[in-house]
Amino acid sequence: MRNWLWAQPTWERTVGDLNALHHGLLLTGAPGTAKREFAMALSQLLLCGEPNAAQPCGGCQNCVLFMAGTHPDFHALTTELEWRDGRMKLVSAYCNRYQDIAAREKRAAPSRVIAVDYIRLLIERFYTHAHISARKVALIVPAERMNINAANALLKLLEEPPTNSIFILVSALPGNLPATIRSRCVQIGLPLPTDEVAAAWLRQHMSAAEATQALALTNGGPVEAGELFAKGLLPLQTEFLQGLAELIAGKIGAVALAARFKPHDFLQWLDWLHRFSCELSKWACGGGVPRWHAQVRLDLEHARLSREKMFALYDQIGYYRKIAQEPLNEQLAMEELMFALQRAVRN
Repeated sequence: MRNWLWAQPTWERTVGDLNALHHGLLLTGAPGTAKREFAMALSQLLLCGEPNAAQPCGGCQNCVLFMAGTHPDFHALTTELEWRDGRMKLVSAYCNRYQDIAAREKRAAPSRVIAVDYIRLLIERFYTHAHISARKVALIVPAERMNINAANALLKLLEEPPTNSIFILVSALPGNLPATIRSRCVQIGLPLPTDEVAAAWLRQHMSAAEATQALALTNGGPVEAGELFAKGLLPLQTEFLQGLAELIAGKIGAVALAARFKPHDFLQWLDWLHRFSCELSKWACGGGVPRWHAQVRLDLEHARLSREKMFALYDQIGYYRKIAQEPLNEQLAMEELMFALQRAVRN
């Protein structure tokens, strides 16, 4: 069932005593560490009627219905963007119970928000008895995409949970969740695997050369690297990083570079920019050559990074990550971030 061996110790600690499990779980970790897969496996185990050695049996009525996407006691909430582009189709199947499909199909762009109406419906359904399992389980992913009204509504459910209910929140950016939500959950962190373990996992799905390239362009999370490879996004990411290198070298302007990548997903773009900037700062401070340097060459010999201006850039990236769920002018935001990177490098 599971091949994310790097999370096996975390799994064993989590499922050691299911009856003692806290009703609110916050599953965190870097992108690509199999948080969704872990959450779904845990959900199936919690609902399974005949678990075997901390594993769902796979054959009982609960397991059959769960894997078919029709278990009445499992609920999943996500954004329309995750529903469309997320790597787990089973999560999307469960989310259809909560989303207004007709309205979703009319929108030009999928929503990035988990709205309060979804949480209210979840509350209504969770205050009824379980149908066929001993528990009810809810999954919210990515949890930081709840708007403030949704988070406040969920808080009430976490403060007064119905009997035999488990809530699993999944987030790579737990700092973007309200402190009140975080304080009412037990955090479970999934580790990054070593490069050797990550490469071995990726070689199940691609060649050794492709695995090396995929890991070089990510933070070392093999599941994310595999997803980017499967979607054909690795060449785009390489092009984006090369554009940032050209910006630093003065070969392209901030406005022109922002315009080049405007048609692409803004949240993905923010994630790549954040990683690039973090690795750049570490490199400039003697922290080692970045992973992406094997794919994207950058000469820092004549560049001087301003620590204060790099911190300002991180703050701006974090700000746009938080408000990206609301309508905004992405072109202007991208231009602002490109100018901020220029200012941080050219003192």
